[in-house]
Amino acid sequence: MIRNLQIEWMKIKNYRVFQVFSVLYLLGIVVVVYVVYKFYMEMMRQLMSAATQTDSEARDIFRLFSPDTIWQTVCFWTGLLLYLPGMVIIMLFINEVNFRTHRQNIIDGWKRETFIYTKIGLIICISLVVTLMNIVATFVMCQVAGIEFSITSGLDTLVYCFIQALIYLMFALLLATFFRKSGIAIIVFFIYGFVLESLLVLILSKFLPGALYFLPLQVADSLIPFPPMKDFYEHMPSITVLFAASLAFLGLYVFLTVRKYKYDDL
Repeated sequence: MIRNLQIEWMKIKNYRVFQVFSVLYLLGIVVVVYVVYKFYMEMMRQLMSAATQTDSEARDIFRLFSPDTIWQTVCFWTGLLLYLPGMVIIMLFINEVNFRTHRQNIIDGWKRETFIYTKIGLIICISLVVTLMNIVATFVMCQVAGIEFSITSGLDTLVYCFIQALIYLMFALLLATFFRKSGIAIIVFFIYGFVLESLLVLILSKFLPGALYFLPLQVADSLIPFPPMKDFYEHMPSITVLFAASLAFLGLYVFLTVRKYKYDDL
């Protein structure tokens, strides 16, 4: 598998789209959280100023950037950027289909399962990089917010962050294997994630509030809830149930992806 991943890296390291989106994502993680922090603290300053009629210093009254919530806050906001690496996964896979390089791997002696498992291995590596970047972003925000950086307090959140990245990227790969057209797969990826699932969450919150946490992407998002929105998560199952459901969805995506590629016409 290590040798296969090395071959995969040789394929993508000079791919311009991969380079551009990687840089945008890595910069975006820190920039997005920093912008959220500045906007949040300015809003707190204005609220306090309106309440006391004095120009008070901003305080973290909702405790979004306190030692016990900063990991959750950072990983929540960076989770919104997972569509970028998802797009990269779609384009990398479909480029191989379009240029028939996946056939060449089979001709060279790879089994179909070897090819698709290598793609899944690449997704695991990218998910590890995403998790590492969340550590970097949290460290930066701890310096900005003036609080002590402690990685031990965020270990559980980092595990959930890794699982969330895996689910998003495997969902993207699943769409790529089914549609075989980058434009269609990317459009479906975005429309489902941003529009359709949001509508389903809204509908289910009114009729079956407990069910909304078991949607294909929401199940991963629910592992890292937004700290101050406790009322919104009133019907949320225990974290153990959500974690098990996330692993079940992840296993389903892997199974469907491997099965589709294994038996599909090359």
